[in-house]
Amino acid sequence: MESQLKAKIDRYTELTHAGAEQAASAFAQLVGREIRAEAAVVFHGDASEACRSADDDDSVWSTGVFFEFEGCLEALVGILFPSVASEALVRRIVGIESGELAPQLIESALMEVGNILASHVASAIADSLGSRLLPSIPSLAMENAEQAFRSFIEDAMGPDALRIESTLSDTSRELRGRLVLVPTRFSLESPDRPRSEHGDV
Repeated sequence: MESQLKAKIDRYTELTHAGAEQAASAFAQLVGREIRAEAAVVFHGDASEACRSADDDDSVWSTGVFFEFEGCLEALVGILFPSVASEALVRRIVGIESGELAPQLIESALMEVGNILASHVASAIADSLGSRLLPSIPSLAMENAEQAFRSFIEDAMGPDALRIESTLSDTSRELRGRLVLVPTRFSLESPDRPRSEHGDV
Protein backbone atom coordinates (compact mmCIF):
# COMPACT_ATOMS: atom_id res chain seq x y z
CA MET A 1 0.00 0.00 0.00
CA GLU A 2 2.86 2.38 0.82
CA SER A 3 4.45 1.76 -2.59
CA GLN A 4 1.10 2.43 -4.27
CA LEU A 5 0.78 5.71 -2.39
CA LYS A 6 4.29 6.74 -3.38
CA ALA A 7 3.60 5.86 -7.01
CA LYS A 8 0.42 7.92 -6.90
CA ILE A 9 2.18 10.95 -5.40
CA ASP A 10 4.96 10.61 -7.96
CA ARG A 11 2.36 10.59 -10.73
CA TYR A 12 0.63 13.70 -9.36
CA THR A 13 4.03 15.38 -9.15
CA GLU A 14 4.80 14.52 -12.77
CA LEU A 15 1.44 15.89 -13.88
CA THR A 16 1.91 19.10 -11.87
CA HIS A 17 5.35 19.61 -13.40
CA ALA A 18 3.94 19.07 -16.90
CA GLY A 19 1.31 21.69 -16.15
CA ALA A 20 3.90 24.08 -14.72
CA GLU A 21 6.11 23.73 -17.80
CA GLN A 22 3.27 24.61 -20.14
CA ALA A 23 2.14 27.47 -17.87
CA ALA A 24 5.72 28.81 -17.89
CA SER A 25 5.68 28.89 -21.70
CA ALA A 26 2.38 30.81 -21.67
CA PHE A 27 3.72 33.16 -18.97
CA ALA A 28 6.81 33.83 -21.11
CA GLN A 29 4.65 34.77 -24.10
CA LEU A 30 2.62 37.16 -21.96
CA VAL A 31 5.60 39.04 -20.51
CA GLY A 32 8.17 38.69 -23.29
CA ARG A 33 10.78 37.07 -21.06
CA GLU A 34 12.07 33.57 -20.52
CA ILE A 35 10.15 31.95 -17.67
CA ARG A 36 11.22 28.67 -16.11
CA ALA A 37 9.27 26.21 -14.00
CA GLU A 38 11.14 24.91 -10.98
CA ALA A 39 10.90 21.25 -10.01
CA ALA A 40 7.60 20.43 -8.34
CA VAL A 41 7.79 19.97 -4.57
CA VAL A 42 5.42 17.83 -2.49
CA PHE A 43 4.07 18.83 0.91
CA HIS A 44 1.89 16.43 2.86
CA GLY A 45 0.86 17.79 6.22
CA ASP A 46 0.27 21.20 7.74
CA ALA A 47 -0.37 23.57 4.85
CA SER A 48 1.20 26.43 6.80
CA GLU A 49 4.59 24.80 6.26
CA ALA A 50 4.19 24.53 2.50
CA CYS A 51 6.44 26.26 0.01
CA ARG A 52 8.55 28.38 2.31
CA SER A 53 11.93 29.50 1.13
CA ALA A 54 14.48 31.32 3.25
CA ASP A 55 13.15 34.73 2.17
CA ASP A 56 9.43 33.91 1.85
CA ASP A 57 6.53 34.16 4.23
CA ASP A 58 2.76 34.38 3.85
CA SER A 59 2.85 38.14 3.24
CA VAL A 60 4.99 37.67 0.11
CA TRP A 61 2.23 35.81 -1.79
CA SER A 62 -0.29 38.61 -1.65
CA THR A 63 -2.42 38.07 -4.76
CA GLY A 64 -3.81 34.93 -6.30
CA VAL A 65 -6.37 33.30 -8.57
CA PHE A 66 -8.02 30.06 -7.41
CA PHE A 67 -9.72 27.31 -9.42
CA GLU A 68 -11.31 23.91 -9.11
CA PHE A 69 -10.30 21.39 -11.77
CA GLU A 70 -12.92 18.87 -12.87
CA GLY A 71 -12.48 15.94 -15.21
CA CYS A 72 -9.67 13.41 -15.36
CA LEU A 73 -8.03 14.95 -12.27
CA GLU A 74 -10.08 16.64 -9.55
CA ALA A 75 -8.08 19.26 -7.70
CA LEU A 76 -7.95 22.73 -6.19
CA VAL A 77 -5.47 24.92 -8.03
CA GLY A 78 -3.98 28.23 -6.96
CA ILE A 79 -1.77 30.59 -8.94
CA LEU A 80 -0.18 33.03 -6.50
CA PHE A 81 1.92 36.15 -7.06
CA PRO A 82 4.04 38.38 -4.79
CA SER A 83 2.83 42.00 -4.69
CA VAL A 84 5.90 43.35 -6.52
CA ALA A 85 5.60 40.70 -9.24
CA SER A 86 1.87 41.39 -9.57
CA GLU A 87 2.48 45.05 -10.37
CA ALA A 88 5.36 44.30 -12.73
CA LEU A 89 3.26 41.67 -14.48
CA VAL A 90 0.26 43.95 -14.91
CA ARG A 91 2.42 46.83 -16.18
CA ARG A 92 4.02 44.62 -18.83
CA ILE A 93 0.65 43.30 -19.97
CA VAL A 94 -1.17 46.65 -20.16
CA GLY A 95 1.86 48.66 -21.32
CA ILE A 96 1.77 51.25 -18.53
CA GLU A 97 5.31 51.75 -17.21
CA SER A 98 4.66 54.41 -14.57
CA GLY A 99 1.87 56.10 -12.68
CA GLU A 100 -0.89 54.66 -10.57
CA LEU A 101 -2.74 51.58 -11.79
CA ALA A 102 -6.50 51.52 -11.29
CA PRO A 103 -7.59 48.66 -8.99
CA GLN A 104 -10.08 47.44 -11.58
CA LEU A 105 -7.29 47.24 -14.17
CA ILE A 106 -5.07 45.22 -11.83
CA GLU A 107 -7.92 42.83 -10.96
CA SER A 108 -8.88 42.33 -14.60
CA ALA A 109 -5.29 41.71 -15.71
CA LEU A 110 -4.53 39.26 -12.91
CA MET A 111 -7.78 37.39 -13.52
CA GLU A 112 -6.93 37.09 -17.22
CA VAL A 113 -3.39 35.90 -16.48
CA GLY A 114 -4.71 33.37 -13.97
CA ASN A 115 -7.23 32.08 -16.52
CA ILE A 116 -4.57 31.70 -19.20
CA LEU A 117 -2.07 29.93 -16.95
CA ALA A 118 -4.70 27.63 -15.40
CA SER A 119 -5.99 26.70 -18.86
CA HIS A 120 -2.48 25.72 -19.93
CA VAL A 121 -1.98 23.68 -16.76
CA ALA A 122 -5.26 21.87 -17.38
CA SER A 123 -4.40 21.32 -21.05
CA ALA A 124 -0.99 19.81 -20.24
CA ILE A 125 -2.45 17.44 -17.66
CA ALA A 126 -5.33 16.46 -19.92
CA ASP A 127 -2.91 15.74 -22.77
CA SER A 128 -0.78 13.59 -20.43
CA LEU A 129 -3.83 11.59 -19.35
CA GLY A 130 -5.54 11.50 -22.73
CA SER A 131 -8.76 12.90 -21.32
CA ARG A 132 -10.57 16.15 -20.51
CA LEU A 133 -9.88 18.59 -17.70
CA LEU A 134 -11.61 21.93 -17.19
CA PRO A 135 -10.89 24.76 -14.73
CA SER A 136 -13.83 26.38 -12.96
CA ILE A 137 -14.72 30.07 -12.95
CA PRO A 138 -11.86 31.63 -10.95
CA SER A 139 -11.86 33.35 -7.59
CA LEU A 140 -9.51 36.30 -7.12
CA ALA A 141 -7.69 37.30 -3.92
CA MET A 142 -6.13 40.77 -4.01
CA GLU A 143 -4.52 40.54 -0.59
CA ASN A 144 -3.38 37.78 1.79
CA ALA A 145 -3.68 35.24 -1.03
CA GLU A 146 -1.62 32.58 0.74
CA GLN A 147 -3.91 32.62 3.77
CA ALA A 148 -7.00 32.78 1.57
CA PHE A 149 -5.91 29.77 -0.47
CA ARG A 150 -4.99 27.87 2.69
CA SER A 151 -8.52 28.45 4.00
CA PHE A 152 -9.91 27.33 0.63
CA ILE A 153 -7.94 24.08 0.94
CA GLU A 154 -8.81 23.46 4.57
CA ASP A 155 -12.52 24.01 3.96
CA ALA A 156 -12.45 21.35 1.25
CA MET A 157 -9.81 18.92 2.47
CA GLY A 158 -8.79 19.71 6.04
CA PRO A 159 -5.35 20.87 7.22
CA ASP A 160 -3.42 17.78 6.11
CA ALA A 161 -4.06 17.94 2.37
CA LEU A 162 -1.40 16.95 -0.13
CA ARG A 163 0.00 20.01 -1.92
CA ILE A 164 2.23 19.94 -4.99
CA GLU A 165 3.88 23.23 -5.88
CA SER A 166 6.13 24.74 -8.54
CA THR A 167 7.50 28.26 -8.84
CA LEU A 168 7.50 30.04 -12.21
CA SER A 169 10.00 32.86 -12.58
CA ASP A 170 12.34 34.77 -14.84
CA THR A 171 16.07 34.76 -14.13
CA SER A 172 15.87 37.96 -12.06
CA ARG A 173 12.84 36.67 -10.11
CA GLU A 174 11.16 40.03 -10.74
CA LEU A 175 8.33 38.23 -12.50
CA ARG A 176 7.37 35.31 -10.34
CA GLY A 177 4.35 33.14 -9.67
CA ARG A 178 3.58 29.93 -7.84
CA LEU A 179 1.42 27.06 -9.01
CA VAL A 180 -0.20 24.98 -6.26
CA LEU A 181 -2.18 21.81 -7.03
CA VAL A 182 -4.16 20.02 -4.33
CA PRO A 183 -5.80 16.74 -5.40
CA THR A 184 -9.32 16.47 -3.97
CA ARG A 185 -9.95 12.91 -5.12
CA PHE A 186 -6.92 11.21 -3.65
CA SER A 187 -8.28 7.67 -3.72
CA LEU A 188 -7.07 4.26 -4.89
CA GLU A 189 -8.12 5.26 -8.38
CA SER A 190 -5.07 5.98 -10.52
CA PRO A 191 -5.15 9.56 -11.83
CA ASP A 192 -4.13 8.34 -15.29
CA ARG A 193 -7.00 5.84 -15.62
CA PRO A 194 -10.57 6.83 -16.62
CA ARG A 195 -13.00 6.72 -13.74
CA SER A 196 -15.39 3.80 -13.49
CA GLU A 197 -19.07 4.56 -13.94
CA HIS A 198 -19.60 2.91 -10.58
CA GLY A 199 -17.08 5.04 -8.66
CA ASP A 200 -13.73 4.01 -7.21
CA VAL A 201 -12.25 0.63 -7.93
